[in-house]
Amino acid sequence: MDMASLLLLLSLAAIGWFWFDSMNALEVARNAGRQICSNANLQFLDDTVASSGLALVRDESGSRVLRRTYRFEFSETGNSRLEGKVVLLGNRIESVTMEPYQILPPTDSEPVLALNLCDAPNLPDNRNTFTDNGGAYDRPCGGCGKWGGPGGAGH
Repeated sequence: MDMASLLLLLSLAAIGWFWFDSMNALEVARNAGRQICSNANLQFLDDTVASSGLALVRDESGSRVLRRTYRFEFSETGNSRLEGKVVLLGNRIESVTMEPYQILPPTDSEPVLALNLCDAPNLPDNRNTFTDNGGAYDRPCGGCGKWGGPGGAGH
């Protein structure tokens, strides 16, 4: 076997190793993104991650390993697309970062009831009680459309 054939076989083996290692790292990153989103009550969009960086670095023991960065998209409500990143050192998760998002209550919790003036006609007429609910003073009630407040339509 000549030297050119040997170099070709070694190159093909290195490419094959890199491809299989990259597929394994991609699965680790995808599972990490999915798990992080699930734990935070977020939607892991498109069920995928995309490679956004590759570098040869040293780990804690001084060995050279690949640092791969993957990005993914998530949403708290389905109306927005926010970005997160998973950084792998070898096949171990080094860090996960996410754009700031609104923390929503879990979907299985009891619903929060909004109080409108028309729903509570016997409450005392206190100006500080209903300032932010749509049925407040000098504005129409969010529930029935009647005007509330002092001298209003009986709210």
